[in-house]
Amino acid sequence: MKQPQQLSRLLATELKHTRQLLDILIEEHQALGQPDPDRITAISLKKLDCLKELERHHAKREQFLVDQGFSSGAAGMEALVQSLPGDTPVAGQWRELRSLAGKLKRQNEINGSIVALTQRHITLALDILTGRASTSPTYGRSGQTHGNAASQRLAKA
Repeated sequence: MKQPQQLSRLLATELKHTRQLLDILIEEHQALGQPDPDRITAISLKKLDCLKELERHHAKREQFLVDQGFSSGAAGMEALVQSLPGDTPVAGQWRELRSLAGKLKRQNEINGSIVALTQRHITLALDILTGRASTSPTYGRSGQTHGNAASQRLAKA
């Protein structure tokens, strides 16, 4: 049967790009702790290129599912995997892809948190320099700081 081999090739390619994206996110995490905006920019461009490739291969797999009479998405993929003989590598590849997707999500959330925290620190520093520093910071439900703006400036250019 040609169907399992074709799907296995599609999943292998998607796995390759997913692993690359995870490596890029880990590299981005390391770069976020260093004062090198050029490196972060280069990593961001590499991440975008990898995402485009991953989206392209994901679309191929989705089209394969539809061509085989299954719905697109995870439900269609699960149904297709269940319909295949047990000796194909597809089930393992699918499990690995789902596992990697979870790791990607977690790493992306970590990186996003670092960026958000850095942005808050920069905003606070700018507020202090321009005299809009919060005199009594409090935290809202979302974890964002709130406070009363001070009206005195440290300096004026």
